[in-house]
Amino acid sequence: MINMNIALTGANGSIGRELIPFLRSLGHKVYAISSSIPNDGEFHFSYQDLITKNIEVNIDIFLHLASINSTLSEKEINKEIRLTKEVLFSLPSLKCKKLIFFSSAKVYGDNSFAATVHNELAKLKPMCAYGRAKKLCEEIIEKESSNLGIYSTIFRLPPVLNQSSASNLGKLIKFSQSRVPIPIPVFAHGFSNQRSFLSFNNLETIINFALEQEKLFFQNEIYNVSDDGFISLSDLLEGAGQKYLFKIPLKLSNLFFKIPTLNQLLLKLYGNFALDNSKLQTRMNVKLKTTRQSLPIIYS
Repeated sequence: MINMNIALTGANGSIGRELIPFLRSLGHKVYAISSSIPNDGEFHFSYQDLITKNIEVNIDIFLHLASINSTLSEKEINKEIRLTKEVLFSLPSLKCKKLIFFSSAKVYGDNSFAATVHNELAKLKPMCAYGRAKKLCEEIIEKESSNLGIYSTIFRLPPVLNQSSASNLGKLIKFSQSRVPIPIPVFAHGFSNQRSFLSFNNLETIINFALEQEKLFFQNEIYNVSDDGFISLSDLLEGAGQKYLFKIPLKLSNLFFKIPTLNQLLLKLYGNFALDNSKLQTRMNVKLKTTRQSLPIIYS
């Protein structure tokens, strides 16, 4: 593999903090663009540096991970779009022709009790502001890439499993790993639901392939980037923490799900959201690990 200059936004986010050391371990130079890491003029730069073309480095591949936040409001959608435009239109000044945009599986919609598996041809029906923002960013990238002479690859990601405990799911996993001698109550729906996740070890495999096979990989494509297969909430918690789960019976579970104030919250944990990643695996000619196989790697 040829060592590359890689620029990356979202350097201080949960993915960026783990991805940067991985990229550097492969011998690449990583230039972090961040609003929260001090500018050193060498490997850490601000967004203002990016906008004013003050980064005097030729970049081989740009990874745009940054987002305003995953719970952004309707009023913040334009901020998300502006951030993506700033990155996109800065690429010519960096002599960069290859972009990976980290989008979200929420462009397909949100969790539901329907057992639907989304592939890249599925109709986009984002329900939340974050999903709508990512959909609009995708459309801008697809429209402008050819005008700018850029090869853009869009990754649609489900929740990422790594060492971070920032999300509600991350907090629940951390609790499942604790030594508190009590079982975790799980509603009956959590033993049969189907969820897709992206384990960080699989993300490393995918990124490494993209860098090694860049001529094959960068062809203005959209990919669902997820672990192989699906997993239930109960299997996820047992695999991550090996903690005893107490199953709340179905009839009692249904009563809780009928409470309007609880329904949406419970749906986030117990609903189905499955992705078909066969397009990615076919392109890579490699089989990714399942979430269950990855859990001991992440949480060892």
